[in-house]
Amino acid sequence: MSEETRMILKMVDEGKLTPEQAVEMLKAVGADEVRSDRDQTEHKGEEFVQDLDRWGKELAQKMGSAVKDLEPKLRKMLQIMVQNTMKTVEEVGRVFREQKEQNEQNEQEHPAEESETYDEYDQNE
Repeated sequence: MSEETRMILKMVDEGKLTPEQAVEMLKAVGADEVRSDRDQTEHKGEEFVQDLDRWGKELAQKMGSAVKDLEPKLRKMLQIMVQNTMKTVEEVGRVFREQKEQNEQNEQEHPAEESETYDEYDQNE
């Protein structure tokens, strides 16, 4: 309760004001208090918006610095990943080539074994 409201109620208690007069005065004081509260709220709202703006700028600046710090590290990681992938592809290719060569060599060394096996199967029946 504001000081003005206390004074008005005291004046009614002392008989210096009628209740009707007090109501009118309280309405006037209340309107002033509401206006004052609204002004304070608007001021606090403006401060809050300014704080948010400042925090946003600071965050953006820090994020920008973090991204700049991370960029070379990410490039290096990507480079390593590409190199490892290329090594893996080369190794898989080498294994396939070796397997193919082994198969070709087996076919050259034993070209008729496969057909002889089938011939033997047919004769046994």
